[in-house]
Amino acid sequence: MQIGYVLYDPETLKVLCFSKGKRAVELLEIKDTEKLTRALCLKDRTSIKDLYERFKKNALTENLDIVNIAKLYKHCN
Repeated sequence: MQIGYVLYDPETLKVLCFSKGKRAVELLEIKDTEKLTRALCLKDRTSIKDLYERFKKNALTENLDIVNIAKLYKHCN
């Protein structure tokens, strides 16, 4: 179980995760906790916000929320 913050799309219920080879990121539906294990999770809110700003600047992501991953684990159970 990870601890920290993730980038989450509340409209589609998807979280930003590392791809299988960990060379890219992708939005995945969080139907089970396995997807949350692959989530791009950082310990503090400032770090994830900085990363999100970089992704937005490069047009890689948009309209995502910063959420504590513990809330998403509860959603899966």
